Amino acid sequence: MKEQISNSVKMELSMPDKPDQILVEQSQAGYSEAFGLLAKKYQRKVYEIAYRFTQNVDEASDLSQEVFIKVYRALPNFESSSKFYTWLYRIAYNAGIDYTRRRKNRPEHLFPDEFPNDHQLLHPRVTDDQVVSTTEASEIQDQIKQAVEKLPLRQRQVFVLRYYQDLPLREIGDILGLRIGTVKAQLFNSIRKLRQLLADYVQA
Repeated sequence: MKEQISNSVKMELSMPDKPDQILVEQSQAGYSEAFGLLAKKYQRKVYEIAYRFTQNVDEASDLSQEVFIKVYRALPNFESSSKFYTWLYRIAYNAGIDYTRRRKNRPEHLFPDEFPNDHQLLHPRVTDDQVVSTTEASEIQDQIKQAVEKLPLRQRQVFVLRYYQDLPLREIGDILGLRIGTVKAQLFNSIRKLRQLLADYVQA
């Protein structure tokens, strides 16, 4: 009977796109292959978060491993009423914050290399019909990076999770431990501040 159950689990693990809940339950039951699939599914996202804090390839890799070790150890206490990736992101961000505290002399980078070209966000002067040179586009990206660096930490976190990770406001609140009203306020303030800092690139 035990062998039949084991074979059944192996067959399930071989199926593509397994829901997180099933993989979590199988991981909690002791099947390391299931946790391996979870790690593989989210390793890129976790690495991206780690890299924003470290700005170093090797240290981002080390921090990512640290995150998954923490996740593995805490997984038995994970409650299925929460979404796994929200819980995972929270652990990743907390690990990044701890990393920053250990290296107080380093700046906190929380922005991606490129932001989405969101016309509703910044209302750029350049329209879709106009040609933007590679140099101009690079300059705009550099200006955005510098502007985001000037945002307060919490505003940066909310902005990146919303416009880069494309997460709903409620899930951002779950990750950062904030009420939905606070998330909305932080997002509003971050956009208002960015429009001020990028006044030369947005419509009046």
